[in-house]
Formats: sequence, C-alpha cells, structure tokens
Amino acid sequence: MKQVKGPYWLVRTLCLICVLAVGFATTIATTSSDDDDDFSQTILNGKFLDTAVAGLGYESGADSGLTNGLGEFDYLKGKTIRFYLGGIQLGGWANVGPILTPMDLIGGALDYTDEEVTNILRFLQTIDSDQDLSNGIQITAQMRANAANLTLDFTEPNFSANAQAIIDQIMAPAAAGTYTLIDAATAQKHFRETLSDLSNVVLTRDDLGVPIINGPPGASLYDMFTKLGYAVAQDRLWQIETFRRTANGQLAELFGPGYVEDDLLMLTTGYTDEEIQAAFDAMDDKYKSIIKGYVNGINTHIDEIMDDPSLLPVEFAGTSCPLTYWDELDILAWGATMQRNFDPEGRGLTGQIDNMSLWAELETNYGTLQGWGMFEDLRWVNDPDALTYIPAPVVPAASTKSAPESPGYMDMDPDAAAALAQSMRERQENNIENLKAINAYVKMGSYAWVVDGTKTESGNPIIYSGPQMGFSVPSIIGEASMKGAGLNVSGMYVPGIPGIVIGRTPHHAWSMQVGHAHTLDYYWDSACDIVMSRTVTINVAGDCPHEYTLYRTEHGPIVNPMPFDPATYSFDGTNPILSTKYSHWGYELNLVEPVYQVDTATSMDEFGAGIENMALSQHFCYADKDGNIAYWMSGRNPVRPAGEWRFPQGAAAPQLEWDAAVLQARSTDRNTDQHYYCGWNNKSNIDYDNTYNNFGYFFGPFHRAHVVDEYLAANDDLTFEEVRDLALNIAATYSFGGGGNPWAFVDDEFTAAVNAYNAITPTQAFTDALTLLQNWDGHFVDGGESFWAEGEDRADAWILMDAWTREVVRLTFEDEFSAAIYDAQNTQLLFNVILHSFPGSAIQNNYDWFQNADPSAPQTFDDIVVAALDNVLDDLGAQPWGVGERGVIEYWHPVLGVKVWETPFSARSTYAHCVEYGPSGPVRVESMFPLGPSGFIDTSQNFDPYYFSLTPYYDVFSPRDFPVPQ
Repeated sequence: MKQVKGPYWLVRTLCLICVLAVGFATTIATTSSDDDDDFSQTILNGKFLDTAVAGLGYESGADSGLTNGLGEFDYLKGKTIRFYLGGIQLGGWANVGPILTPMDLIGGALDYTDEEVTNILRFLQTIDSDQDLSNGIQITAQMRANAANLTLDFTEPNFSANAQAIIDQIMAPAAAGTYTLIDAATAQKHFRETLSDLSNVVLTRDDLGVPIINGPPGASLYDMFTKLGYAVAQDRLWQIETFRRTANGQLAELFGPGYVEDDLLMLTTGYTDEEIQAAFDAMDDKYKSIIKGYVNGINTHIDEIMDDPSLLPVEFAGTSCPLTYWDELDILAWGATMQRNFDPEGRGLTGQIDNMSLWAELETNYGTLQGWGMFEDLRWVNDPDALTYIPAPVVPAASTKSAPESPGYMDMDPDAAAALAQSMRERQENNIENLKAINAYVKMGSYAWVVDGTKTESGNPIIYSGPQMGFSVPSIIGEASMKGAGLNVSGMYVPGIPGIVIGRTPHHAWSMQVGHAHTLDYYWDSACDIVMSRTVTINVAGDCPHEYTLYRTEHGPIVNPMPFDPATYSFDGTNPILSTKYSHWGYELNLVEPVYQVDTATSMDEFGAGIENMALSQHFCYADKDGNIAYWMSGRNPVRPAGEWRFPQGAAAPQLEWDAAVLQARSTDRNTDQHYYCGWNNKSNIDYDNTYNNFGYFFGPFHRAHVVDEYLAANDDLTFEEVRDLALNIAATYSFGGGGNPWAFVDDEFTAAVNAYNAITPTQAFTDALTLLQNWDGHFVDGGESFWAEGEDRADAWILMDAWTREVVRLTFEDEFSAAIYDAQNTQLLFNVILHSFPGSAIQNNYDWFQNADPSAPQTFDDIVVAALDNVLDDLGAQPWGVGERGVIEYWHPVLGVKVWETPFSARSTYAHCVEYGPSGPVRVESMFPLGPSGFIDTSQNFDPYYFSLTPYYDVFSPRDFPVPQ
C-alpha cells in the first residue's frame, strides 16, 4: 500500500502525537480515594488550536488561566470551558476535551465554514503578535490588557469593519492597519491544515492507485468523507470542475459562445441558489457532515495546488480556468444534474412533443380513425410479451388491439408540430454533443444479474453489475473502499458525489441500471400561468455577458420558447408555451441520504428504505450473506388520473394534474422461484407501462436483455467464472438495441418468406444467406468465444443480419411518413411493431404496415423480406464483409486534443463488479473500469502513474481481484 502524504506531513504528525500523548496523560492526582469516580477529579491537559494559541484566557469551573506556549490548558473531565481575550469571548461554553478548536465553541457548527467559526479564525490569525502563524498564535500581556474592556460580536453583519476597529485597539501601540483582518478564504485555508493533522482517518492506495480509506469505529463521517473528497480531487479535479460548471450553468464562461444555450437550459431547468441552500439547511446533520467533509477534502487539495503549482492539472492551464473552492451548493447542484442524466426522462427527452407531431401528421394524412389506429400501433402503452426483471405469470396474455379513440383536436398543423418537435429534439441532442466534446456528459445504461445458491455450484448467491456509462477521459467513474465511522463499503463512485453508488459491504452487494418510471410531463401553459421569474447572467469567454429572465409556471420551468419573453410573446401556431413537471423536483437534492442508506444497510428492509428515497429511476439487483436475492425499481412514478399522457397536458384536452407525493406501488420482488433476476434496462414487471418521453423504453417482444435471460434460464450449477463471463458473452452481441440478437425473433418468419420465394424462383444467393445465418452463433465478433475479447473481425452473418433487419424496417415504414417524422422514429420500436404483426403476439396492430401506396413496391411482409435481402446482398457485394471490422473504443482527451488509448469495441460496461456471498460475507470480489483511477496530467503533460493502471484488466475484459470486505 502506498501512503498518501501531503506537505509538512512528518512535522505535523509528530506534533499531533505529542499533543495526543499530553492531552490524555494524567498530570496531577488530587485525591487518594480508590473510587471509580476518582478519574473525574484528575487534572488533564488539553490543547486549543487554530494553530497553537498561546496566551488565551480560559475558564473551566473553578479553574482558570492562560493557554501556554503550546496552546495547552488544564481541565477536569466532564466539565465545560470557555475561551476569551479580555472582554471578548470566543463563542460559547464547550465540553472539555484533549483537542478543542473554534468549531467546538459554536453550538450547531458542522465545520469551519460556519460564519461564526470562520470569523473567530480570522480574528485569531490576525492578532498573532509576531505575524508568523508557523510558530503558533502569540497573544501578549499588552494585548490582553488592551482587550480588557472590549467586546466583539462574531455574528454581526458588519463584522469585518467592527473587528478591524477592535483589532487596531488590541494591537496598539502598533499603527492602525498594521494588522489587517485576514479574509475568510485565507483563514479557512490555514485551518484546513490543522484539521488534516487532527484526523484519525488514513488514506492509502492499493497497487493500482484505488483509494483505500480507513478509520476507527469512532471516526467521524466528516473525516471519512474528507479523505474521499481529497482522493477524488487528487485524481479528478478537472473532471469535477466540468461537472460543477455543467450543473451551475457556467460552461460558456470557459468554452465560449457555443455553450450559452447549454448554460441557459441548465439555469432554466435547475434550482436557484436559495432553493439549494434551503434543501441543505433542511437535511439531518449527519448528511450535512458528509457533504461538508467531502467539500473540505476537495478544498484541502486545492490548497495544496495553490502552495505547489506543479500539482495543477494541465486542463486548468490549457483553458485558463481559475482554481476556485467548492461549497455544499456545488455538490447538491451536481448531484441533481447527475441524477437527471441517469433517469430515463429527467434529462429532458421530448417524447410527448414528438408524439404530438406524429399524431398531427397521421391524422392529416390518414384521417382520425385510421390515423389513431396507426398511432396506437406505434406508441403502445404496455406489451405483456415484453421481457421483465420480475418473472411474469406463465399464463399467456390474450391478444388485443387498441380501441381507436382520438385524443381530440390540437391547435397545430403537422408542419408546425414537426418543426417544434425537431427544434426541441435538436436542442437536447446539441446539448449532449457539447457535453461529450468536453467529457462532461454522464449517462447510464447497464446490465446486471443475480442468482441464488440453488443455481450456483458453490450454493452461494452471486451478483454481477455492469453499468454502461460511456468512455470518457478519464473514466466517468472511480472506485474506492471506505471503512470507519460505521461505514464498511467499497465499489464505484461518481466524482463529485459523496458515497459509493454501486458497491458491496460485508452484508450485501447491489447493482444499478436505468429504470423506466414515468417521471416527467410537458404542460401546454399560458403566460398567465407564470408564478416565478428570475434574471440570470451568463458570462461568455470572448463575448460580453448575456442576461436572461427565466420563468416558471405552477408546473415548472418554461422550456419553450427558450428564451421566453412574455412581453413580446404571441402564439403563431408553432411556438406553444411548454413547461415541464418533474416528479423528482426537490427530492433529487437529497441524494446523499439514500446513498448512505444503501451503503450502510444491514437487511433487505433497510436497503429497500434507501430505495424509497432515491430520486431517479433505476433497477437494483441485490444479494446478501443470508442467501437472499432481491430486485427493486426506484423512481417517483406518480399516480396519474385516467387520461391521455402520451401528449403534453393541455395540448388536446384539459390539463390533468398529479401529486409527486402520491406514488404508484413500488416494483419489487424477493427470492423469486425462478432463482435469478436479470436485465439490461428492460421492463420491470408485466403491469408497468412504457416511459412516454423515451422511445428507448417502449418495451416489446424484442429487447437486448433476452440474451441474459436465456443464458440464466438454461444453465444451473453456475461457477463464479460463468456468472462473471456472461458479461463478455453478451457484450459480443450487438444490434439496434445496443445488444442482443434480433435474428432470434424473426428467423422463422424471414426464412419462411425466402423459402417460399425460392420455391418459385430458386436463388442461390438467398439460400447461401440463410445457410450463413443458420450456422451463426449470434455474436457480432467472429471466431467464437475465444475471440470475444480481442478478435478483430465481425461475423459476416452478423453484418448480413443487421443490414437485412434494418432494411426490412425501412421498407415497411418509410412510405407511411414524411422524412422528418420517419427519421425521428426509434428503430427498435419499429422492429417491435413488425413483431406485433406476427400470430400469437399479445398486441395486434390496427394497421397493415406492409402495404404501400406505390403499386410497384412490395405489398406484403414476405415481399418486403425478400426485397430487403436482395437489396442488402447487392449493397454488400462479395464476401468476406467483416475482416478487420470489429472496431475500437477510442479515448480522446478534449483539452489536449489527442487520443490517449483505445479498447476493442463491444457492448461492454464502464464499470463491473462480481461478488459472491457466503454465510459470513463476501468470499470473492472482482472489479474493473477503463483506464485507471487517476485523471491527473501535469502542466508538462506527464501522466500520473495510475492513469492507465486498469487497462491490463479492462481491455481484455478480465476483472481483477478486489479485497473482500471484512
């Protein structure tokens, strides 16, 4: 293990050892009694610190005196104490102890950032008689005499001016202004050095650079999270700077005019500083301490950079980004932003707007009855055939057709609706591309599975979690271990978030994958619905500041038009006033609480209680040492009144309302008779509806998760390696759903169509194509299992399958829509509409999608399948098609503008851990993530030794052993 040592480490440590030894030593026994209470009458030595404060008056019961040259004072156990300089009292009475600081003198102060604590620090550091804090704060007899009749209120609004006047009197006969009141930032910076010396929590790193944080059971959460924040700042300071600027709408200040719209979107949909502060103030002190400790750790490393510029990350220099301190508002703002990006609807997807455009075109072109039937085919609410995390009943659902009922008249023509949908969709897409360009875009997909002991060779439950979060530089995630202060958890963290997000403890382990709770609705509002406005200024590099006034209705922020000006607004048929109502609004500012709850749970019930407080929709798989496996889907899905929710409320019918505090029943299950839970962002349970704003979460017969479910259903006596390596298996599949094998769902139908054609018109190329697919193993990587990790070729069969199925989709649907509407459709969704046309489907289409108004075009399913195959074979030409075509994942550094690494392409996760539990706890843990723990590059462009330390494991898809939590 490598010890992390900051500046002056040796000197500080020796001083601390001396202080603690003296503070706990018995100095004078005042009684010879043998009673157990005798120790309470023993005079002990304590020490008062900013740095050591000498000559400060103290009073403790009948005892009083002055702190000595080391800042020491005498006290009796169990008593209280106060400190003063003449008539100036520093805070209030405090419980005695071996080490006291100004934080102990202020009731309710969580740390030194408390205003009264900070003002005491400023005062004490300013009045050091020799103005050399390195040898302690010296208070002379003359100073005490001068202060005898003075008072100072450390809480008054005009503290700085009043304090300076008092300081001038205390320091007389020195000339006024010789001792200038130290500013808050400087005083806090100095005190952070003292705090780091006092902590009994130790940060080390393992051989690959992963932070290992250990403290005694009695350690404080503040100190534990100080070390985590410090380690994150060492490793990812630039990364969390981009995250902070994203959340606070401050990207244009660094990256120029191209980011003004991104900042405007964030400021429009985000919180005011006052709202964030109110949320923090309402938290339990435990969670405040976690956040403040984490911030203290970040700022401690920033202090080190200010003292030693060689520690400055190259990105700060390359972008001329100022180095500024963090506060709790930064953490809460980033936490809310991160959760929205991890929620299926929270990042502002526009499905309801797209649906409005789709319906307007279908009604115009096909009439109300037929158009609505087509819309129902394309935007079904719930497909009982969709694969679920919670096993569905074995009784098949009856086939049904939707009852065509028009949603009513909408005051927009198809062209206007299409323009609105395209504009809002492009704004969201441009935002994603801009964030990707600076490696600040965070997202989540993910696969996971958990099997109980009846399906494993060892008889133990095993869980695998593989969150898919992209491939930024550095990785979007890191890994850490924390033991102390009631914590014993290791696993994945997201930089800037205090806690382990996916992890394992001696009791349990869990996964996270994006769920599909319906959390956001658009409302068609009017200017008279505005209930709030605020003016914001966006600073822009290379341009003058931009000022905007932002508005909210009773539902939420106005997101169209953007920017919105009620003084000049006039509805012209293309620009309705649209606001968003988000069920996680406000709740998402409390992220630290549920993360801490799942990190410290000791039962399934306690873990589930943490899930209830999660303000984002995620699937959770779970295993514990008691042999349990379980599943939850988090997210606030409100109970909505009966009505049409696939469109913006008020667009075609009166607005319907919901209460974010009144929720649908939680989707959860424990210890299934199936003996496993698994998924890849698929449907939670058979009764759970689709997510209307995210077309990737319209669930039908095909979903990539089938490759996970089929493997687990077919195999028992699974070894740890087999559970783990299922990830490599499925990552070597790929399709328009991001994984899986669509051919398995159309094999019989496509083959029958080609054979019927061949029976009349024998075509050897078609026969060869079918033979190729019949011999295919279902993976896009060619060569079999031994090539899944590092093979360079794509299978010819996969290339044929992918092109053929996509061409069938195009020939089936392209003729029914305008180009703009067709381009906006999700390919997997359309593929499932085709599957709904097959006999036995639980949903039957209302419209024959295979017909075509062009009499020369294919008119049936069989005709389309054959025509598509003919087109594809003509385009592909002679085999082989896939040699050298596997591809790579490229890791680009946005500031340096260089590719720093590459990994063989697959549908792999960003992080992975596999954990097996025996009756006494974990017996085996393996994990991996891209590149390495550190993202630090110095200004000479030297990469930290831990920048690429995980690549030997991640690149070949072979996780490394991680220490088992004890």
